Amino acid sequence: MGNAPHRPFVFFPERSSDDANVLTTQILARENQTRRCYIARVLVLERLRNFAPFLSISRFTESRLKKARDIETIRSIEAQASRRYWKKWFAELGFPDLGRRNRQHPANEALNAGSFFLYGILLRWILFHKLSPCHGFMHKPTTYPALVYDLMEPYRYLIEDSVKEACSSAKEDLSNLTGITFSCMKAAFEKEVYVPATRQTVREKNLLHGVVLALRSYLIGESKRLVLPVRGRKKGGRPPKVGFRLPGAQ
Repeated sequence: MGNAPHRPFVFFPERSSDDANVLTTQILARENQTRRCYIARVLVLERLRNFAPFLSISRFTESRLKKARDIETIRSIEAQASRRYWKKWFAELGFPDLGRRNRQHPANEALNAGSFFLYGILLRWILFHKLSPCHGFMHKPTTYPALVYDLMEPYRYLIEDSVKEACSSAKEDLSNLTGITFSCMKAAFEKEVYVPATRQTVREKNLLHGVVLALRSYLIGESKRLVLPVRGRKKGGRPPKVGFRLPGAQ
């Protein structure tokens, strides 16, 4: 490069990536309080369900969430449950005095690094499908990629399970906990899981593309409901009607 000035590069997705006018529908859904709260409730409910086995969400909490009709209430319910979850989560890892996510500790550093890892993957698919990363539904500001963190909520277990596994492997030496966590996450991404929503078996990493496809499908009217592609068990009955399929099906 020599003494050449640094110039930024702006990358745009291919025209062929998605021809639907999904950006307009995203902004309109965000401005519609009913649709915005619906999307936020679906994302938070799945996040709370993933708290098991550390914390079982009561029927009362789930009922409150389903009845919530404003973003502040939804976020408050999620925050209250999260505080109880993290207290139990850290205790299970052997750090009962830690208790909170904002304290300096190798486990928190590994959690933060894992979030950045998922962030890059989700941002890629959000941009590919021409959604705005800065117009989220759970978060009001548009000064940062809020949608990325919205869609990350149902899949944070990928980070937390990996940190837990890394702590078990590292035992008392936590100096390389983040590196071990990344190795655990990469291994978890390659595991095959069954997705009841689409009746497909895919690698777990494809769920991160799938959640963007699910949101896109709901926004443009291909799916009447926002049905998240999450791991589950095969069961009888009619599956929900969704307007998307997951890539990489086995």
